Amino acid sequence: MRERRPSLQVLERAFTVLDLFTAERPEWTTTEVARATLLPPATAHRLLAFLRERGYVARDERTKGFRLGSAALDMGERARVVLDLRRVALPVLRRVARETDETALLTVLNDGRDHSLCLERVESSQPLRLSVEPARQLPLHAGASQKALLAFMRDEEIERVLDRPLERLCRATLTDPEAVRAELGEVRDRGWAISFEETNVGVWGVAMPILDGEGGPVAALGVAGPSARLERNEVRDHVEQLRTSAAELAATLGLPTAGGFSRREVAPTWH
Repeated sequence: MRERRPSLQVLERAFTVLDLFTAERPEWTTTEVARATLLPPATAHRLLAFLRERGYVARDERTKGFRLGSAALDMGERARVVLDLRRVALPVLRRVARETDETALLTVLNDGRDHSLCLERVESSQPLRLSVEPARQLPLHAGASQKALLAFMRDEEIERVLDRPLERLCRATLTDPEAVRAELGEVRDRGWAISFEETNVGVWGVAMPILDGEGGPVAALGVAGPSARLERNEVRDHVEQLRTSAAELAATLGLPTAGGFSRREVAPTWH
């Protein structure tokens, strides 16, 4: 049986109701909502019940009034982080791209938390460079930035991703769930991810996660470029640059970073 979805009119009215809740007026009764929106009381009651069921409003049983619920607050916090990420990350990305002379990327999870989303990028000045479109989405099992996100997701989320058929994007894409789990364990242990021809022919990448207070992924800061310029010693420098830049970006956002690394630990291997 297909889940019934709200009509456009219901959504429009629901957003009209949510717009009523402000810092100056955080609580509303059903009657007050009906009067303010010019809706019939029965309609206002159904809308509030709809929003309450989904966690966007919560009812105070003592006052019988409604306030914004945890889902609305979470959405606002996610929006704040994304806006702050774009604003704070752009100068960091520019510096990373300048110092590595490769394309610098800021990657986040999509709304479904099953693909990555390129939130921002600054391209290399090199004639031969990796060009990434903003808003490009990739599966989480392939590529450095994707693995840096997936490795720090909750176990049940990781299994949900790995339970699906894993698409082969390029010659070195990992499509065996056990191989991906092993790779994610290594990413967690060292605190950064690396890839070589997992998403595109002749493309490598290195990425560092930026984590929230509970250790979940907020974003991944990475660099990527053509394999013709890749040398193992340069990977060490790129990882060190990313670690410093990710720590700076996280500190500005009031967030922690993943565990550090030593130069001895940076010994990249290619599939």
